[in-house]
Amino acid sequence: MDAVTTAEPNAEAPKRGRHAKRDDTDDQPVDESRDDEKSPDEDTAEEPREKSPEAEASDVSPDAEARDGDSGGADPHDDESAADEKPTDEKQAGAAREHKPSAATAVSAQPREEQPAEPTRKRSGHAIAHHPAGPSLLTAAALVIALALVPLLFDQLRFEVASRAADAARSAAAPWPAVSEPWFWPGWVATAAAIIGLVVLVVAAIGIRLPDVAVLVTAVVLAAATARAAWATFGVLNAGLWELIPVCIVCVIAFAAAVTAAFRWRSPDKDDSGTGAGEVAGVTIGAWLLVVLLLLGGSAIASSAETHAFGNVTSPPQDLAGLLSVRAADAPELDDLRGSWVPQVAAAQVDDDAGASAYAVVHHDWTTRFPTVLARGDDVGADDLDDTWWLSLVAQPVGSEAEAAAWCATNSVPNCTPRLIGD
Repeated sequence: MDAVTTAEPNAEAPKRGRHAKRDDTDDQPVDESRDDEKSPDEDTAEEPREKSPEAEASDVSPDAEARDGDSGGADPHDDESAADEKPTDEKQAGAAREHKPSAATAVSAQPREEQPAEPTRKRSGHAIAHHPAGPSLLTAAALVIALALVPLLFDQLRFEVASRAADAARSAAAPWPAVSEPWFWPGWVATAAAIIGLVVLVVAAIGIRLPDVAVLVTAVVLAAATARAAWATFGVLNAGLWELIPVCIVCVIAFAAAVTAAFRWRSPDKDDSGTGAGEVAGVTIGAWLLVVLLLLGGSAIASSAETHAFGNVTSPPQDLAGLLSVRAADAPELDDLRGSWVPQVAAAQVDDDAGASAYAVVHHDWTTRFPTVLARGDDVGADDLDDTWWLSLVAQPVGSEAEAAAWCATNSVPNCTPRLIGD
């Protein structure tokens, strides 16, 4: 029996089942408008691949073909399922396109390389003019310098009030350049305070940055130096030295300013600019004007009170503070007598305030008779005298010991002896 060969049209075409109808490109027109509207980014999105006819034919199971044969036609529900699946596939593709970032978004979403953080700027210090302690520290320094220099200014004015103001200032002025013997504080302490005050003003004017510790140390040193001078206020009040009240006010203000600067030694973490030379000049000039006005005003008030209330009669100072004040005022004249012989008209060893008050009266009496200066034993450089001795010396230098003795005999002064003022 010969084999029957059945020739099918399109034999090479694969068998198509009912599920292949929706993807039949021969029967359905291709929508090219949608492809044209796709953006370049959408081309890169993953879309479900269209299966080739061979792959779709292989996906059709024999059971499905058998059901097709049994039913004798396409199931209407299958067409509805196919219609529902197509929009679902399109929704998934659209969602993929929506969630796919664009090229610009992808670039911006990439993590930026972290820039290396700038190293924390270490605070190297602040100029004094910009430091929280600056105004107080500058005030204390300017007042100390003013006390050291103001006697020189008053000596040049050459009138009574200025001379009395210079004598009062020497009680607190440094030994140099005012040529004084300060008793408000030891001479070496007054000198150290004046030097530190000058350094503070120069450093502040230049604008050199100082660490906080340096500011603290400087403020503490100035506070300690001016503390002794401020404490002398009690001695001035006890001795009744009213002309020295302005000097006491200056010393108390300087001490308070130095203490305030010590409490403000910490500086904020911020940069400052400029040297602050204008601020330094303003504080310095203001402090100097304050000292000048206080001393001149105090001396003018004291002079007026003595002239109108006491008939131009001055009372001798009291207590040891009174002797120290007179000694400080007479220091320039004593300095002019060094290297010469002078008559010594009185001397006494003073151990307490009562002895000091008594000798103040004696010295005051001699000043009404001769131009006399008051000196302490250690001021003349004699081997037989120490700082417990007080001397009344006539301010009339002579060339030899014999000349000084002749002066004593001529003026009939008892207990008068020649005294050499050492250099």
